[in-house]
Amino acid sequence: MSESRWDELERLLGEGADLLTELKGHALRVYTHNDADGLSAGAILAFTLRCLEIPAAIRVLDNESDVLKEGIDGPTVILDMGSGILRKLSADDPVLVVDHHEVSEEVPSNVTLVNPRECGFDGGTEASASTVTYLLCKTLVKLERTELPKAALVGAYGDNQADRRGVRGLNRIPERDGEEAEIVEPRDPAYWTFGRATMTVGEIVETLSGPDVRRALESRFGELDRPPVDIPGEEESEIVEEHSRLTDLNGRMGYIHVFRDERPLTALKDPLETATLLNSCGRYGEGWIGLLVAMGSWDHLDRAKRLRRKHKAVIREALSKLERGRGVEERDGYLLIDGCSLDIPPTVIGIVSQIVCENEDRVVVGVSRLDDETVKVSVRCPEGSDADAGELASEAAEKVGGEGGGHERAAGAEIPADRLDEFLEHLERLL
Repeated sequence: MSESRWDELERLLGEGADLLTELKGHALRVYTHNDADGLSAGAILAFTLRCLEIPAAIRVLDNESDVLKEGIDGPTVILDMGSGILRKLSADDPVLVVDHHEVSEEVPSNVTLVNPRECGFDGGTEASASTVTYLLCKTLVKLERTELPKAALVGAYGDNQADRRGVRGLNRIPERDGEEAEIVEPRDPAYWTFGRATMTVGEIVETLSGPDVRRALESRFGELDRPPVDIPGEEESEIVEEHSRLTDLNGRMGYIHVFRDERPLTALKDPLETATLLNSCGRYGEGWIGLLVAMGSWDHLDRAKRLRRKHKAVIREALSKLERGRGVEERDGYLLIDGCSLDIPPTVIGIVSQIVCENEDRVVVGVSRLDDETVKVSVRCPEGSDADAGELASEAAEKVGGEGGGHERAAGAEIPADRLDEFLEHLERLL
């Protein structure tokens, strides 16, 4: 990690911490995004503000446009959003933006921006919003032995910043803090697949390689009847190594994390499953439950589980429509998922687009109707692609009077419904 980059980041973190300190005695408005990263960031900030005895009202929002609808009326903190609307945040009141998305505008005098991209860090792979919020709040209160290193990791997983090599860059800091506090266990090699907390090892093996390989492994290790998160790390690594000796795992082994403390739901031991739980809360208007879960409060866990079941069912239904050969169109340079004709809800069009992008190794554009006048667009670019999803979404949306932005690999936009064809034409030219 470059010392000059780190020095510059420390300066930005210090400016953000100074502003929060100055705001003691004031009531804050906090706006955070409704995905797992935004909810994790909101949980970290909420804990910190409570420690500092700073009252705050936290609103969970869908996008930056909702920030502008809510308005700036008093001291305001914006998490996991804001870098694309900086000019529009100009006001008489101070605004703190803690974000990791691409910065496209100059910072007004009333805005303090804490964004690692300003220091040369890659906000798409090295720093989730929850990690940036964790680093900021860590300058004000001790977070190392709370739930919050795990919250920062959940945000990184939810924002696709963890892969088979683990987490990188600034995301390594909450990982290290959690490991030192013995609440986060890194495993390598481990099964790199969804379902680590909801499927047994045997079910995972059979799904990946068939019943013969399962029988071969069980003849050596006994019944593989527990989820990976419920067996010791050394045991999982031995099974994975033997599995990979018997057959090619096709990229399904790598570096993973397990949360070690006792948790009331097995899924909460796995950061990716936890991220899915938080996304389920945020996408269906119950972001406050996601905030509580991210903070380690289980009072509303049953409601969160119901939302997760609903979320997964909606995703399965959307994918089944695509598997029947409808709604996917080959375009010049990308695949188009027409969620408008298939009635794929805007709550899952991004996830569906991501799954198709990973399976097809193609640029994918998914569209879904928000209302009669607005279409939601999700842009996904595979790893190694020269295309920048954030630039594509931002530039094409601007051409048609919409707003968009995001990361290099994942971005979104909201555009007028009657200008969708025009948007897609601009997108094709940019590609």
